[in-house]
Amino acid sequence: MVLSGALHYRIKDATMKAIYVQNDQLLAGTVQGGKLLDGEEFSVVPNRSLDAKRSPIILGIEDGSQCLSVGMDQQPILHIEHKNIMDLYCSKEESKNFTFYMWNMWDSGLTYRLESALYPGWFLCTLHQQNQPVTLTNHPDDLGSVITDFYLNLCG
Repeated sequence: MVLSGALHYRIKDATMKAIYVQNDQLLAGTVQGGKLLDGEEFSVVPNRSLDAKRSPIILGIEDGSQCLSVGMDQQPILHIEHKNIMDLYCSKEESKNFTFYMWNMWDSGLTYRLESALYPGWFLCTLHQQNQPVTLTNHPDDLGSVITDFYLNLCG
C-alpha cells in the first residue's frame, strides 16, 4: 500500500511537555508566554526502504516541507532540514539520516522511544526543564537527566 499523504501527530514527552518549533529549533514545554502549548503538528510516514519490523519513520514539520535529520558534530546532533517528507517517502534511498525507529516501550503501546537509524543507540530526548531544546542522547535510561519516552497522539 502506498500513502497519498502523511499521517499527522502531536508529540509530547512522558512529562506531557509538547514538542514545538521556535526559530528553526525543536523545543519542549507546556507554557510559553502565558499560553498553554498544543505543540507542533508532525507529519509522519514510514521509511519503506528499511525493515518494516523495526518501525522506521520519517518526521516532518511545516506540513511536511521540512524534516528532522541527524548529522554528526562532536556527536550525533538533531537538525531541521528543508526536505519534503513525501519526496523521502517515495524515494528508493534509505535516507537513514531522516529516519527514526519507533520502539514501543510498554506492551500497552502508550509511549515510544525514537532511535536514530543512522546512529544506533542515540535517541530523541527532552530535558526536565521547560522550553529547552529537543536533542539526542546515548543514555536513554538516565531518567534523572533526560526524558526519552514520548506520546504520539494522532491529530484529527
